[in-house]
Amino acid sequence: MEAGAVRNADEWFRLMVETGLAPGLRALGLSGMGKRFRVLADGQVGQVAILQTSTPRSTRFTLTLSVSSTDEWSSQLRIRPYLRAAGHTAGAWQERIGDVMLVGSGVPIGDLWWQVDAGKPFTRVSREALTAVREFGLPAMRAQMRARAS
Repeated sequence: MEAGAVRNADEWFRLMVETGLAPGLRALGLSGMGKRFRVLADGQVGQVAILQTSTPRSTRFTLTLSVSSTDEWSSQLRIRPYLRAAGHTAGAWQERIGDVMLVGSGVPIGDLWWQVDAGKPFTRVSREALTAVREFGLPAMRAQMRARAS
């Protein structure tokens, strides 16, 4: 893209993922690119998937967490390769990030979305999403991995 060119919301969001979310998720021990990042442990695949909806001026996004066994993951991808794009496999545990973020007396926040506006700073939004993954998402995924490995 040329210097001084105006980016639309999708391009700005992609820049936020490439420069903020992706490096941050990798620093937390996940591997991946684009909108899918994985961690392997105890014979399980944990995944953080980015879901987005955009207008020309802004992009809203949330995170979906999932856990499935590596055998189940591999088997489903051989049978149904389109599941890789969908970000889940049959029989997997799956939750949105807001549903594992408990407040007060253990009540989940619920449907949680962040917004990135084209041309506006996005560092704070990226940090918030990474904090949610570190403090709530990864612990929930690891608990599921341990439970499913038993």
